[in-house]
Amino acid sequence: MNKSRSRFRIKPMFKDIKVRYGGSAALLIALVVAILVVFNLVVSSFDWRIDLTANKLFSLSQQSQQVLEQLDKDVTIYALYRTGKENQLVTEVIHQYTKASSQIKLEYVDPLLNPQFVEKYKGDVTPDLGSVIVTSGEKFRVLQPSDFVNYAYYYYQMVPQSIAIEQQLTSAILFVTTDQAPVIYRLIGHDELELPEGFVELTKKENYRIEDLDLLTVEAVPEDAAMIMMLSPAKDLTEEEDQKLRDYLTNGGRMVMFIDYVAAERPNLEELLATYGLRVEKQFVIEGDANSRLTNNPFYLIPRYQEHVLTEPMIAARHLLVMPLTQPITSLQARRASLKIYPLLTSSDNSWAKSDFEAQTLDWAEGEPVGPFNVAVAVTDGEDYGPAPAKLVVISTSGLLVEQFDQFSRGANSDFVINSINWLNEAQENITVRPKPFKNTYLSMTYMQQLILAAAFVIVLPVLVFLTGFVVWKRRRNL
Repeated sequence: MNKSRSRFRIKPMFKDIKVRYGGSAALLIALVVAILVVFNLVVSSFDWRIDLTANKLFSLSQQSQQVLEQLDKDVTIYALYRTGKENQLVTEVIHQYTKASSQIKLEYVDPLLNPQFVEKYKGDVTPDLGSVIVTSGEKFRVLQPSDFVNYAYYYYQMVPQSIAIEQQLTSAILFVTTDQAPVIYRLIGHDELELPEGFVELTKKENYRIEDLDLLTVEAVPEDAAMIMMLSPAKDLTEEEDQKLRDYLTNGGRMVMFIDYVAAERPNLEELLATYGLRVEKQFVIEGDANSRLTNNPFYLIPRYQEHVLTEPMIAARHLLVMPLTQPITSLQARRASLKIYPLLTSSDNSWAKSDFEAQTLDWAEGEPVGPFNVAVAVTDGEDYGPAPAKLVVISTSGLLVEQFDQFSRGANSDFVINSINWLNEAQENITVRPKPFKNTYLSMTYMQQLILAAAFVIVLPVLVFLTGFVVWKRRRNL
């Protein structure tokens, strides 16, 4: 009898609308929690990540991915950190390599607990805390923490400019998996300029080796030459040197040439250039466009990029070069049909060339040629179906490599030269693996906009939440 009465008391409770609403809400909450738990378990089983950084700091470039796809050797990357004190930015980028290729392995080593391990990799650079060692077989390269960030002078102090983690890692992987570093032979014997130390170090990081070459001391250009670099010769080539260079280029050789203005005649050099459809004029480009020159100096040109595989990444990144004392490069009308000449850098339409250096003004004078002028060009000589074509990159100033102007361009000058070298060496995958500049995005707001935004979050939003809660409470109270 008691059980029957209690059953009759409980049954009406489920007819109460408050109990029904409360039960529905509880079931809904339980269902949502269950869905979230299942969803979290499913998502956590996959390594799904989205790189939302402005410069895609945690994404590998297409060129790095191509390098990894072609990788045929095992590579181990040792990250030297104390346990729990890893550099998250560096390790996250390394994880992108391990995900992209099963032949890349990452291991963490505490150098303080394993000093003998560090001893094995001492060389030109000593590994230390924060260093990364890339190894394959007997070859290795040590990357120090300072290698991952590029700095530039800004108001007499060093300021971080770009992140070079991917650039350094891809370069190191290519180095340890390549049997021999390509050799760039720098011509000497004509009062050429010395290469800046910073550029020499950069070529080493790009896995090139630079050697001096006096053509009068060899029978021919060495067979291991990846290319020849001519850096502002003040004297002319001899006929013997000229013939050796012609033989080299005829057999598919590669050259990068920096031609500065000199008063002396260089007929053999000029004839060599003419063979490849070019003439460097004995004139200086005067830039009349204020947006295409540096510090209002008409001799300091900020050239315009032309479409080419080696300029594409610089166009995309909007990198600006600085070129002092450029000369016009003319493409000759009378040239072989096999020659293809590609402008790389040009002056603006509002430029002119001046050869009268005794004039009292830099203003344009009647009869002087007007721009745009080519100031850097690429040349190929050969047919698509024939043997490997000869390739040249001709730049009308060596000032591109002067460290002062490279700093003005934030490293874009040396990037352009490295891209040219990689193009000459058929190393297309290296052309766009460049440092990723820091991008600071700021939100500019007026004082009134700040007040409105503060009022919206401090006053309006809390009031709306309170009113919504009050309306819901009032409705449920009246049920």
